Amino acid sequence: MHGALRTYLAACFTIVISACGGGGYNAAAPSSPSYDLQTGIAKMVTDGLSANVSLSGTVVVNGVSTAFTGSGTFTRPPAVSATFDGTAAMSQITTVAGTITTNVQTAPYSTSVTDYYASSDGAFLGEVSASEYDVAQAPILFPTMVVAGSSETLGTLSRYTDSTMSVSLGTAQVSYLATAPVDPGSPIGIAVTTKIYDTQNTLLETDVTNYTLTSSNVISLSGASAQNQSGTLTVTVQ
Repeated sequence: MHGALRTYLAACFTIVISACGGGGYNAAAPSSPSYDLQTGIAKMVTDGLSANVSLSGTVVVNGVSTAFTGSGTFTRPPAVSATFDGTAAMSQITTVAGTITTNVQTAPYSTSVTDYYASSDGAFLGEVSASEYDVAQAPILFPTMVVAGSSETLGTLSRYTDSTMSVSLGTAQVSYLATAPVDPGSPIGIAVTTKIYDTQNTLLETDVTNYTLTSSNVISLSGASAQNQSGTLTVTVQ
């Protein structure tokens, strides 16, 4: 969930290169209501999440920035029982599938990552993609009480090439920021940010997934973004 956008970004870049041939927030008043983000995450893991999305961004090919657009679906089915790093867990696959268009051609794409959560308390344990195996240095629990304007660094993932964890790729730091609802009674905004670093602690990429969280602790996707030296990707719920 937290680093998934880097996988989507890589998939978009691969397609675009082939086709080419080569913020701010509103501060909360003291009386702002609180929201239970951990319960919201747990419900999302249990119930799943899906949305139709549009895609846009740029990719740098041979020093030239090329724009792309697209559309597709974001799907996150209910989690199933699994094992992760020797621990009983719940696994949840996130898939983005659709098409991407440049000024050259339109091409289909599909990419996915798998997130793992502790069976006991829903803590985030790590994430696996085709090229990376990320393990939380300590199980990551989201706060049970957030208000508009609150933020926190939640934890750090150790990044490896595969499940042997013999080759380090660096780390990824996960944080959140809560933003004020549009009006009283509306869902609060939650931005989950993953900053990805190499083994020299150089920032490689910043991924942000934006959710809304209702007073009954139901999460919905509102958008996402990713940025690295190769380009940008913006995902917008239609």
